[in-house]
Amino acid sequence: MKRCYHGLMLGLLVLISTPSYCEPFESTHHIDLPFNQYSALSLLAKWQVSSAELPAFIEMNNDSLFGADGNENMVRDDYEKALLNAYQKPEYVVMGLLSTHVWQRLLQLNVNEDTITTNKEAISLLVNSMSINHCYYLLQQVDQNLMSPLLVYFNTQQRLDAKKYAEHQLLAIIGNQQHKIEFPAEPCSVFANLIHSEPIQHYIDINNNI
Repeated sequence: MKRCYHGLMLGLLVLISTPSYCEPFESTHHIDLPFNQYSALSLLAKWQVSSAELPAFIEMNNDSLFGADGNENMVRDDYEKALLNAYQKPEYVVMGLLSTHVWQRLLQLNVNEDTITTNKEAISLLVNSMSINHCYYLLQQVDQNLMSPLLVYFNTQQRLDAKKYAEHQLLAIIGNQQHKIEFPAEPCSVFANLIHSEPIQHYIDINNNI
């Protein structure tokens, strides 16, 4: 699917980011995730994500754009705790953690606009962000009790505004090259790509060598 006009892209951003109250899919509908329970548990172990790894005191600094990361695993502590409390499936915890790789880059654009400088980088980040939103939208049509971590991560007006600003910045960088934007047919496949992203693999490699 491709979008060629700035107005259409903005409309799609709003549509995918807004909770939907449409009728759920048929119960037989199934969305494949890029990892199973075993591989998800393995990733959580490598990423050192568990309640035991979190600081005893979780700092809730809502005035900070990035928040506290006391255990230094690239995930904001209060968000990490919320994922562990909300999800029984380790697959969903991993998805929420992988999302932070994209969402943190959006926040960084508010601090340093030079974080993303090329058309290719802007398209990749925008596609990843929108694919994550779309994946959770589809999953919630199957399981209406599933919590999307989007509003847990962007849990203040400051963070929500920062996300919107970053997405507009990406569109500005992309400019008249919006015809090059192509979204995956299976939005949830974005998580398979994020697992193999360089920052995440670098963190895992470091911890495995400790």
